[in-house]
Amino acid sequence: MKLESIQQFRTTLRKFERDVAIGQQRDKRTGGLSVVQTHTVINLGELQETTIGQMATHMGVDKSTLSRTIDGLVKKELVFRIPNPDDRRYQKIGLTEKGQDVCEQLNHVNNDFIREVFSKIPESEHEAVMKYFNIFVKAMREITS
Repeated sequence: MKLESIQQFRTTLRKFERDVAIGQQRDKRTGGLSVVQTHTVINLGELQETTIGQMATHMGVDKSTLSRTIDGLVKKELVFRIPNPDDRRYQKIGLTEKGQDVCEQLNHVNNDFIREVFSKIPESEHEAVMKYFNIFVKAMREITS
């Protein structure tokens, strides 16, 4: 790939990162949560009850980072912890009823957002956008893992 193309792509990627990460902190797509908390709630909605270790693996994040995020979500009464009586290092985590409601709202709002984004792309290109975006994300994850 030519250097000019790489630099052009990096510029576009920075705009994307800025719009997604910074933009989400200011709008209804996060429901007043940080981006990391939002991702955690949505992932917990997918996994149901799990452990921090399993969740960290699923999300591709460090257990200690996730544990701090979970602490904040417990304080907001969105997540519960159930300690294992035999081993305090292992705890079940899951969404409270309030957390499930927030998760449903986040999914609804974000689905609407993606639907709106795709409405700006010709329908004939939707499959290609999804295919190549997935290929790009997979390649990035392979390099950064």
